Amino acid sequence: MATLQDIYAQSQPNGELAGRVEGAFIKASWAVLTEDVGTTDHANRLALAKQVLIAPRAYVQKFYRLVISDATIQASLGNTSALDDSDIESAVNGLWTTMANAEAS
Repeated sequence: MATLQDIYAQSQPNGELAGRVEGAFIKASWAVLTEDVGTTDHANRLALAKQVLIAPRAYVQKFYRLVISDATIQASLGNTSALDDSDIESAVNGLWTTMANAEAS
């Protein structure tokens, strides 16, 4: 479990973890570009994907703290090297529709 100091240290979207989150945002965007148009909230998901690909760092800055609220990520905030890329990708993918709908509103 992350300590408050771990949370504070990792809460700023910079450094190694933020770079990995940015990579996950880009990868998720690519996937959304080719997803079925019948996917729930596809229009919002697609709009976010396009914007992320134009300026990924801006969206990491905006949604980083939401991503690190994921329980798996929080459990490793004291040692982020223990996080697999798949853990980060899972968090981003699981939050994509939430982020897309937040952007659309």
